[in-house]
Amino acid sequence: MGSRMSAPAGPRGSVLDRDGGRRNRNRDRDQSGYRVGRPGSAGETGYGVPPPAAGRGARGPGGYSGRPRGITFGRLGRALVTSAVTGLVVALLAVPFVGIVGLTAKTGADRWMALPANLTEPPLVEPSRILDAQGNVIATLVGEQYREVVPLSRVPQVMRQAIIDIEDARFYEHSGVDYRSMIRAYLANRQSGEVIQGGSTLTQQYVKNVLLSAATTDEDRQAAIEQTVERKLREARHALYLEEHLSKDEILERYLNIAYFGDGAYGIQAAAKRYFGIDVEALSLPQAALLAGLVKNPSAYNPAQHPQAAKTRRDLVLDRMHELGHISDAELAEAKAAPIELNQPPRSPDPCQDSAYPLFCAEIRRQLINDRTFAPTEADARKLLFEGGLTIRTTLEPVAQQAADSAAREVVPVGNRVAAGVAVVQPGTGNVLALAQNREYGETDDRQPPATTADFVHTKEIYPVNETSFSPGSTFKTFALVAAIERRMPLSTTFLSPACYQSSRFPNPQPSNCYGNADPNEAGYYSLTTATWHSVNTYYIQLAEQIGILNIAEMARRLGVSSCRVQEHRDNQREDSPCHGIPGVSSADGAFTIGSNEVSTLDLATAYATLAARGLRCDPRFILSITQRVGGSDRPLPFSTPGPCEQVISEQVADTATAVLEGVINNGTAAGNARIGRPAAGKTGTAEDFSAASFVGYIPQLAVAVTLADPRGPQTHPLRNVLGHSVVYGGGFPAQIWAKTMTRAIEGFRLPVAPMPTPDNTQPQIPTKPVPDVSGHSVDDAVALLRSQGFTVAGVAPGTPGVVIGTLPPAGTEISQAQPVALLVAGSQFSPSVRPGNPVSDDDDRPGRGGGRDRR
Repeated sequence: MGSRMSAPAGPRGSVLDRDGGRRNRNRDRDQSGYRVGRPGSAGETGYGVPPPAAGRGARGPGGYSGRPRGITFGRLGRALVTSAVTGLVVALLAVPFVGIVGLTAKTGADRWMALPANLTEPPLVEPSRILDAQGNVIATLVGEQYREVVPLSRVPQVMRQAIIDIEDARFYEHSGVDYRSMIRAYLANRQSGEVIQGGSTLTQQYVKNVLLSAATTDEDRQAAIEQTVERKLREARHALYLEEHLSKDEILERYLNIAYFGDGAYGIQAAAKRYFGIDVEALSLPQAALLAGLVKNPSAYNPAQHPQAAKTRRDLVLDRMHELGHISDAELAEAKAAPIELNQPPRSPDPCQDSAYPLFCAEIRRQLINDRTFAPTEADARKLLFEGGLTIRTTLEPVAQQAADSAAREVVPVGNRVAAGVAVVQPGTGNVLALAQNREYGETDDRQPPATTADFVHTKEIYPVNETSFSPGSTFKTFALVAAIERRMPLSTTFLSPACYQSSRFPNPQPSNCYGNADPNEAGYYSLTTATWHSVNTYYIQLAEQIGILNIAEMARRLGVSSCRVQEHRDNQREDSPCHGIPGVSSADGAFTIGSNEVSTLDLATAYATLAARGLRCDPRFILSITQRVGGSDRPLPFSTPGPCEQVISEQVADTATAVLEGVINNGTAAGNARIGRPAAGKTGTAEDFSAASFVGYIPQLAVAVTLADPRGPQTHPLRNVLGHSVVYGGGFPAQIWAKTMTRAIEGFRLPVAPMPTPDNTQPQIPTKPVPDVSGHSVDDAVALLRSQGFTVAGVAPGTPGVVIGTLPPAGTEISQAQPVALLVAGSQFSPSVRPGNPVSDDDDRPGRGGGRDRR
């Protein structure tokens, strides 16, 4: 396949042939017209010298072009002479101490003619670039070879001259095989009894590198470097062919992009960055000389490992440039006096760790490695991803990413045992704008997994997309809410919601044998609206009894929750299910309604984004496009993409749910921490026994989900005693992170206030009933009698001694059953404070408190 460089070398995958190749026109000139490789006259310097007079071809003294004069009998004659001469000379070079008995021109020519001339050039290995949505590079996925292909026009003259002078001073004079240098090398090798000089031109070195790059087996790689007549003949054969079809500058460009400079750097741009942290255009004379000296032996002359050897080799290159008249005495002295100063920032074994947005980088990499549309096997995917030179444009928006990063780390600082994960999704597109967490991406210091590590700073886990770690708590009630609205249940649907509710349809939790609320004092009558505001568990269990658990699970899936834990359990038992063996949901799972089953933070953001988009579900999208540079153009590559957005609930149902969820922020469990100065909707969630806490909210343009938990095990390490708070609710730290993320993103994107539905304020329809006469009863008996008839009691604690002499309101008064009844007890002195409504006693609900009130 053809090279991917800017020179017109044919498309990727092509084979250079005589009909399609380029003639060697103006092979002596670079793109500025400067003739490289010709020694200047006395006192001239090579780079900066005015271009020589125009003329065809680079020629030595007297116009000698590097080819024998007087040969005018056409291509066939030249081929025969070349075959004989090259075959013999190359063979002599390769076997200097074996002897030359029987080695004749015919022998060399026979071997020569048996070799193929054309050279198949595989694509150069290049790293892939990951871009954000604005086109900025956020990560470079580097494999074993780091290379950045650059056109020759970007390579400064001083760098070109340095590499030519030290490696092939007659580059612009010979025709691919330098017979003069080869004979000189043969004589030196013959005298020493071993191969000490190679006599290879830059063109031959390029051929060798191409063959080595194309090798797929150990045998092929060995054949590309072994010291044999056949290898030398093959290189020379290809070199002469290339010289007939490419210009000198094209060959030089390709050589500079394929050569190995050590430290994993292939090509001159990669070398400039690896050693000096600069682009190739900025290379100085001493830097260029050092890099030119590396290609002979990159390990031995590595300046980081062998600085003295590197300096000696650099100075040798400088001497050679001076000897050939390409730098002046002053330039030589100044360059030799320059110390070797490297700029090599530390590199991580994992390229995503060096990214500005490592979490997003790691998720992109994970998705593509597991994407069989992208590549048929994991091994193929890795090779394509790390060596294919891809450009991967993603949905990441720096404004959203920075907002989420800063918010998570400010509220729960890095190093805290609690992990805070954030996902930001764009409603109407499904574009994932940000993934964030309060951890540095990287291996833990103790190399332990999340469950046992003592390192709370580092992790390679991507918590916002992990669907098995954390329970969503009451954020899941939203799916029951939407299912009820779709079934035309009025928002005024009222249930008496006691502190402890025994279900007749679902198994009751033990040891209490009932479903309870986070606060026993919130027992009372609630509408669908007010029960959502205050996240009342016992209301939602009764709601689930009417709707059905599997219908709620179906709604969660429809809105965008993809976790295996929301699939039907019977489906997960099928052998062909991707969720095989993972417990799903059954019709008897009452706790499912209040968020017992694990889902990812991203799932929550996706589902709530569906509500923000008025019922239009768009599955999460991370990648916008993948292209590969081929023959000067960008070819799109296939990869798995989400299906088109789908209207999964009506706009009216979505808007009604939003109107209810606005009250969570305005009046309910998130009122203390989630107000952002504009209309917004959301829901808090606190998982069983404070194992996790969440908040998910949205405006029409953005949906943000936040989850907090201890990765060592949410059940074994609950959210207690965190940053000075005894417990963490979804309306506390998660709501704070959400609000900071949202307000900073709004400001960064300059989002206007978008219209939202008018907040709903539907109150419960509470029945009225006369207050029974409990006079003469003990306090405990009076309380039991009142509660048995649906009343709540205020003003006296159970177990208070004495006899009840009356009530406020008095016996026989018709009152709402939501209004508490106060007991008047003989011998007690108190002034009961009785008011309609539902008594609340949760200090954490006060604005500004870190653990805003929420329910499981």
